[in-house]
Amino acid sequence: MAKITNPYKKAAQAIAQAASRDNHNCLVGKIVKYDKTAHTADVQPLVQDLSGDKMGIINNVEVPFSVYWVDEVWEHIAGYLTPICPKDGPGTTKVTPPPKKLVKGTEVTMIIHDYCLDGYQVGKGYFEREDDPREHDINDAIIVAIN
Repeated sequence: MAKITNPYKKAAQAIAQAASRDNHNCLVGKIVKYDKTAHTADVQPLVQDLSGDKMGIINNVEVPFSVYWVDEVWEHIAGYLTPICPKDGPGTTKVTPPPKKLVKGTEVTMIIHDYCLDGYQVGKGYFEREDDPREHDINDAIIVAIN
């Protein structure tokens, strides 16, 4: 019996391998710029792309309340802190802020949503999926943790 070979096998394997490498789910990156008002950050992924080069900066990555609230609470309560020992006078209490903040250089973990987030609105109760076929695209990243 003659052995049948598939001339397209290597090409199909290469395409499948490249597609699986481009299917991002979660990335670690470093904040390049943080917009405290809009709660978005520009993030430089710390992994390399398929060519071995640095990946490009992901712009306007959403920072949800569950991540940025610590910074805002700290800023809010800092003005209300009273000294532990009244004889020392006001402003003498040393209170250490949280060790990590949303500032340039902070390392974060991002997840990549399955679908395009352009039609998503927080608190709406449902997700309006637009006709955009974009899936697992780094443009749909959201920061989930400060490392």
